[in-house]
Amino acid sequence: MKKILFILAIYFFVHHSATAQFFPVNYTYPMEVHGIHFINDLVGFAAGLHEVYKTTDGGSTWTQISSNVFINGPIGVWFMSELTGFIIGSDGGGNPQVGKTINGGVSWTTTTLPVGGMGFNDANKIFFFDNNTGYIVCRGGHIYKTSDQGGTWNELASGTSSDLGSVHFPSSSTGYASLSYSNSILKTTDAGTSWTLINTGQTLSVFDLYFTSADTGFLSCSGSKILKTTDGGSNWSLFSLGTNDDLYAIEFTAKNVGYAAGQSGTIIATTNEGLSWFPIASGITQLIYCMDFPSQQIGYMGALGPPGKIIKTTNGGGILSVADLQENSDFSLFPNPTSYFFSITVKSDLIGSTYNIINQLGGIVQSGKLTTETTKVDINQLAAGVYLIQLGEQSRQSLKVMKN
Repeated sequence: MKKILFILAIYFFVHHSATAQFFPVNYTYPMEVHGIHFINDLVGFAAGLHEVYKTTDGGSTWTQISSNVFINGPIGVWFMSELTGFIIGSDGGGNPQVGKTINGGVSWTTTTLPVGGMGFNDANKIFFFDNNTGYIVCRGGHIYKTSDQGGTWNELASGTSSDLGSVHFPSSSTGYASLSYSNSILKTTDAGTSWTLINTGQTLSVFDLYFTSADTGFLSCSGSKILKTTDGGSNWSLFSLGTNDDLYAIEFTAKNVGYAAGQSGTIIATTNEGLSWFPIASGITQLIYCMDFPSQQIGYMGALGPPGKIIKTTNGGGILSVADLQENSDFSLFPNPTSYFFSITVKSDLIGSTYNIINQLGGIVQSGKLTTETTKVDINQLAAGVYLIQLGEQSRQSLKVMKN
C-alpha cells in the first residue's frame, strides 16, 4: 500500500472566544465606508459621504482622490485598474448618477441616469461582470446596464417599483438583484433583458446576495439569518445564528468558503458551502456595511460610524479553503465546523492506515486506524486548541476545522 502523510490543521474555538482574525488598517478619516473594492491584494478604493480614498499598500496609507462628485454619495465603488473606475450616487433631486474616471480619480465624468418619473431613485449598488459589462441597481426598481465600460447606460425593465439594494451576476446571462427590506429577489437568465420576481417564503428582509454558480446562492438577511438555494431560487434553506444582528454584506471566496457581516461588527463564516456558519471576531462594534476579498487570504470590510473603519484579514479570517484542498486530495473531512466528532473519508488504498492526532507540542494525544473508507473520530474529550492529524508517511496537506 502506498503510504501518504496528510496533516490536517484542526482549529477548535470556544464560542465567542476566538482570537481576532481581522484587524483595523490605518484608516483615520471620519468618512463612513459605504463601498469598498480592491483590484488586487494591495490596491483598493473606499467610498462614502462625498469622498473616495485609495490605498496602494494594503491599507497602510490612504490618499483622497475625489470629493463632492455627487450631492448624495458615493454609495458604491468599482475599479478595473488603478486608472479606470466608477462610483455611484445621486443628485439633490433623487436622480441616480454614475461617475467614471480614466485617470485614477483626478477627474470624473458624471452621468445622470434617466428615471422617467419623480421620486427618490438613488443608486444603491454597482457590479461589473467583466471590464465592459456592468449593472447598477437603484431605488424605485431601476436597473441600468452598460456593455461598453460605462460609455452608455441603458435602463432594463425590472418589472418592479420596489427599491433594489444589491445585484450579482454569477454568469454572463444569469443574475440576481435583491429588493430592499423585502423577502423577495429578482432573477434574470437573459443578461437582464427580463426579470422574474422570486419570493423566498420567509418573513425577513434581504440585504445582500452572492451566487457561487447560476443555481447556488446565498442571501444575507435580517436577524442574523442566511438563506441558501441550490436550484436558482425555487427552494430555500434557512440558517439562523441565534442573534438579532442584521447581515448587510456577503461574499464567497471559493465554492465552500464564504463570509457575511453586519450590525455590531458581527462576522460569520462557512467552510462547507453554507451547511453551517460560525462567528469570527472583528475587533469592532460598528455596523459592517461592505466587504471585498481580492483573494482567498486577503479581505477587507468597511464599516459605518462615525467614524468609519476598515478592517482587514491576511489569513482568510483564520479560514483555509477546505473546498480547494479536499477537491485536490485523497481524503475529505466532515463536518466542518464540529463540536464532538469528525469523519475522515479516504480513497480505498488508504484503508488500514493509522492516524495520529498531534497537539501543538508535538505529542500524540489520540490514535486510531482507518478501517473503512469513512472513519468517525470522536474528539469530544480533547481540549480546545490546534491539532494535527497524521496519515501515512509522505506528502503533506492542511485543512482547518472549527469546533463550536
